[in-house]
Amino acid sequence: MFYFRAIIDQSTRCPRARDKVSNFRIPLGLCTAPLRDRAGATVVMLAITLAGVAGAAGLGTEVASWYSVKRTMQGAADSAASSAASALAAGEPSSTFATSAKSVAATYNFVDASNATTVTVNYPPKSGGYQSSAAVEVIITQVEKPLLSAVVGFPGLKVSARAVSMADTSKAGEACVVALDPLSETSLTASGATALTFPSCSLYVNSPSASAGAMNGGASIDASNAYFVGPASPGGITAANGILTSVDPLIDPYLSATTPTFTSCDSHNYKLVGGKSATVTAGASGVYVFCNGVTLTGNSSLTLGPGTFIIDQGTLAVGGGSALTATNGTTIVLTTSNPAQSCANTKLDGGAIVSVTAPTSGALSGIAIYMDRGCTDTSASNLLNGGGSQNLVGAVYFPGEPVSYAGGSPTGGADCTQLIAWSIAFTGSSTFNNTCTGTGTRSVSLTGGRLVE
Repeated sequence: MFYFRAIIDQSTRCPRARDKVSNFRIPLGLCTAPLRDRAGATVVMLAITLAGVAGAAGLGTEVASWYSVKRTMQGAADSAASSAASALAAGEPSSTFATSAKSVAATYNFVDASNATTVTVNYPPKSGGYQSSAAVEVIITQVEKPLLSAVVGFPGLKVSARAVSMADTSKAGEACVVALDPLSETSLTASGATALTFPSCSLYVNSPSASAGAMNGGASIDASNAYFVGPASPGGITAANGILTSVDPLIDPYLSATTPTFTSCDSHNYKLVGGKSATVTAGASGVYVFCNGVTLTGNSSLTLGPGTFIIDQGTLAVGGGSALTATNGTTIVLTTSNPAQSCANTKLDGGAIVSVTAPTSGALSGIAIYMDRGCTDTSASNLLNGGGSQNLVGAVYFPGEPVSYAGGSPTGGADCTQLIAWSIAFTGSSTFNNTCTGTGTRSVSLTGGRLVE
């Protein structure tokens, strides 16, 4: 085995080595050449520099990402605080505020006690200028982990957002018809000889477009108040207490409502034809699942007991002369268990006899017909055209899809109907009232939850 002994040459600082066995001297050039090679030095310096550049670039990219998270988080805090304040304004117990606010925050993917996230709800607020007021404070925090920026030793960042919303228990401006679509497009239309009256409640349109509403063919709306996020209201709309434009968007009061979980079907392709009648109950679970729709034709009649009745895909179709009755505290839920398939929709024909009364308590309190928030096909068709025989007590809630409505007059029918949808097309004369005490509905008002901090 050969080995070398290094001898330091003081003039060159280069080791000279001899093989003890062969007495062979290593040429000096072999030692000094690497020290004179500038290309090698450049490679080393480039490698060091690139590491810093990569870290800096990573930090810049992550800072932009954290800023985006911060903006989304602030929106979540605003919505959560307003939802909780609306619950306060509606007279709900304080024990529900935190649940409501955390449910709303979760819709923005900020889930309390998950993914290094904390959602804190304080009533009254523990900081700021409204500590002794009827207000709710929501604070969301989340620790963002470093990725490429960790190369330069950056430890990450705690992102936080805070919002305070004041509750106003007055009923001024309480809405019964709301078009939620926040995009700059027409989201409210009325056609033909349509005459809509909202004597004790308001109209609210969230679209910022100057043409957010369209009254066609002499259609008219007469409301207590009318609010438009956009700069102008369409002709044909009157309001006893005024029309306000360029207002803040109305925050969806039912954001915390969710579809009950289910794993199986209780019936498939349910049909009643030829004058048949039947009664379906939810049983001990309180939930009954119709898969692939419900069809009532030929003067048939279906009665639903109290509870939640889920329609998983298909259509809730009630033909003229047929009847759907659910007046003991019932919510009809439209959804899909398969994201690749369309959600269930509605087709209530003119002359259909429909009576649904929402439950006054529970997770779906105040909601008569509920479309899953995950249903967002804005080209879908949902027809509620039962006319004068359509009696819906509570909220008719389609937050992500359009509704065509012809409900007729509530004479002898509903004294409390809230129509809240992505967009609304009125095709017949209707009257909405807001005598909702004891129905379980939530406050639908700009002043129900007003952001103050």
